[in-house]
Amino acid sequence: MATTRRQLITATGLGLLGAGLAPGLGQAAWAGSTSGAGAGAGTSGGTASGGTGSGSAGFGALRKAGPELALPPGFSYRSFGAAGSRMSDGLATPLAHDGQALFAAGRDTVVLLRNHEIDTDLPGITQRSIGRKAAYDRAAPAGVTSSRYDLAAGRLRESFLVLNGTLVNCNGSPTPWGSWLSCEETVDGIDAGYEKPHGYVFEVPANARGPVDPVPLRAMGRFEHECAPVDPATGVVYLTEDNGDPGDGLYRFLPARPGKLAAGGRLQMLAVRGEPTYDTETGQRVSQKLPVTWVDIANPDPSDAESFPGSVYSQGRARGGARFIGLEGAEWARGALTFVASESGDAGQGQVWRYQPTGRDTGVLTLLYESKSAGVLNQPDGVTVGPHGGVLMTEDGDGEDEDGGDNYLRLLTASGRIVDLAKVIAPLDLHYWEAEDFPEPGAIGASELAGPRFTADGRHLFVNLQYPGLTLVITGPWGALV
Repeated sequence: MATTRRQLITATGLGLLGAGLAPGLGQAAWAGSTSGAGAGAGTSGGTASGGTGSGSAGFGALRKAGPELALPPGFSYRSFGAAGSRMSDGLATPLAHDGQALFAAGRDTVVLLRNHEIDTDLPGITQRSIGRKAAYDRAAPAGVTSSRYDLAAGRLRESFLVLNGTLVNCNGSPTPWGSWLSCEETVDGIDAGYEKPHGYVFEVPANARGPVDPVPLRAMGRFEHECAPVDPATGVVYLTEDNGDPGDGLYRFLPARPGKLAAGGRLQMLAVRGEPTYDTETGQRVSQKLPVTWVDIANPDPSDAESFPGSVYSQGRARGGARFIGLEGAEWARGALTFVASESGDAGQGQVWRYQPTGRDTGVLTLLYESKSAGVLNQPDGVTVGPHGGVLMTEDGDGEDEDGGDNYLRLLTASGRIVDLAKVIAPLDLHYWEAEDFPEPGAIGASELAGPRFTADGRHLFVNLQYPGLTLVITGPWGALV
């Protein structure tokens, strides 16, 4: 389900980036990411008023606030960066807006690095890179864009391509040293007609002004990647996988030189101590604490990865690694890793987990929440951990049938309660799409939400409508989130 995976990163990452670490940029706002888009795109949206909607505890019922979203009373939004709008470098803004990073860049200005989860399954897409400059693979149509957004004026100032020739760039994570780790959620390659193998993590500096030299971080594994959050205290990178069959692993990368990922390192997979090949998919208990260790992956870049997407996973599993299903959004916050297993749980509607290290090679894994009903939480995708202790989540949102289901932005409170914060007015379920049903590229989309990120002051939430692609900036009484 490569076209439906999203990522959010937490609001508790303030201080991860020092002002001197990324020239011209400040610290990463909320440890996270946000999306940027096409130059010259207009704004739309409005203030929530009229209509009815799902309850949003503490805020009131969700009401139509513009063409795309229903929000609680007192909230409003602007939009920019529609797919197809012209960027400052002359290229059209790519479609399929996904995971993203947000970096402070002076007073009332942010730089947004955004993934575009594009492959040839989307209508109108062929095996051709977005631009010809600095393409990793001239047959691969995805990449990353950068945008500079003026918060005070509520408008986009400039945007351009910064990573070119990659494939299915789904989620990713910011680093403490001022860059964005963009993850490919596919292992397609030569056999599928591309020039090079895919399934890697790529690093993009936040201050990039054009396409960077694309270097696949092969030691971090070739598999269907989702996120790669970094523990700023150790430089260890945690990686989620969304392959599904035969299962997914939670990995960590121990860099040979912290902050210098291209220098190599060691890839490992999480295992439950005393219970080799533990399976987390069903039969779990909320608040149960599982002791954790890590097992080595002997060959992180296996030659059979394209024909066998679970090659890395199977290596870890053979050494006792734990099995998850649908690992997607992940965030390092408050000294721990919060992540979701989108398709797990007894009802298949998703789990929210937290991993807390207790030593160099040990830790504790705790199930924070498991959804019992799609009406409460429908397969969580991206996550952000706020200073209130709650977990903000988008949803994968696949419905009971081909008509799909509603798609929400939801909050798991510190007390374990789910509340609704936003709703897509007319969801388009990408699990059941047919090419003839899709709007033309460049049209306003109504698919699932992706990549929410708060600004450092918590006053603006950036989030994407994934297909065809549009970025929304939501303002309101976010401080009331408790």
